[in-house]
Amino acid sequence: MATPSAAFSLLPPIFPCVSWLPRIPLLPCVEPEPFPAEATDCLPHVMKMVPACTGFLTNSSVTAPPSTCCDGYHAVLDNGGGICYCHMVNRDIQKLLPAPMNVTRMLSLPEDCGLGYTLDALAKNCGSFDVPPMTTPSPPAGKATPPAAV
Repeated sequence: MATPSAAFSLLPPIFPCVSWLPRIPLLPCVEPEPFPAEATDCLPHVMKMVPACTGFLTNSSVTAPPSTCCDGYHAVLDNGGGICYCHMVNRDIQKLLPAPMNVTRMLSLPEDCGLGYTLDALAKNCGSFDVPPMTTPSPPAGKATPPAAV
């Protein structure tokens, strides 16, 4: 027969922990997951997708995005770079492609990859946010970069 303390320790933590409330021993709580850091540079996020999607976006003989393209497309969102999809909407990713991009295919990518939204819907919100650049800004003038170790 289980002792009362053992029985209570088997309760799963189901309530969120609240910092201003004391912890209650018999009611364990769950620490919330930290929010992912917001992107400060979109280039690393976009580059998870662009190499694998280039053929689909630029070559009419490629009829569907490869699974690696969709994996990269999902990785942008999964790694906190969802705001970086705005670079697709405003067509900045064209700078990263070796040939002209087929805009219709770019707009179909979310549906082709099984995401539950369209880039048109996203476009309505891109102007409401500060979209990080696709390149990291240069360090401010006057700050010397330390020499590389040899």
